[in-house]
Amino acid sequence: MIKSKRMYVVNQLLSVLPNSGCQTFKTRLLRWAGVKVGNNIEVFQGVKIQGVGEVEIGDKAFIGHEALLMVNEGSKIRIEEEAIVSSRTMIITGFHEVTPTEKRILSREGTTSCITVGNGCCVLAGSIVLPGVNIGEMAIVAAGSVVTKDVEPYTMVAGAPAVFKKKLKND
Repeated sequence: MIKSKRMYVVNQLLSVLPNSGCQTFKTRLLRWAGVKVGNNIEVFQGVKIQGVGEVEIGDKAFIGHEALLMVNEGSKIRIEEEAIVSSRTMIITGFHEVTPTEKRILSREGTTSCITVGNGCCVLAGSIVLPGVNIGEMAIVAAGSVVTKDVEPYTMVAGAPAVFKKKLKND
């Protein structure tokens, strides 16, 4: 569970620490704030984790410049071993229902779902991963995609919303 006050401090430090250095220090900071972190991760400058849910980052995972992980209470973001979350990617576990008959179009009450970024997969720059999505092992999400549904292992998706483009491995 993320400790929000500590995570605030960590986010401030991640915004000024150099990209390629201080990885051991960054790992310790993330653990101090309640993130479950594997070994030999890489976290680049400007990464932000917000919310009070759970975040797990597997061994040798990479999180690029200014990536944003928004994790609501009761949800989890799991970035598995060797996964790549590229620059300016957003991973968001919460959403609000559309309520056209109320005084406000979006409900004040939010809902939340977990997200998994699978082993060895790659979510490229500027992509958005929405609640409840599981991205399969060794899959690729093309730059700028909006992922609204699960992505099968060893496939490539692209677009907004992301759709199947090709299989990456013959069975």
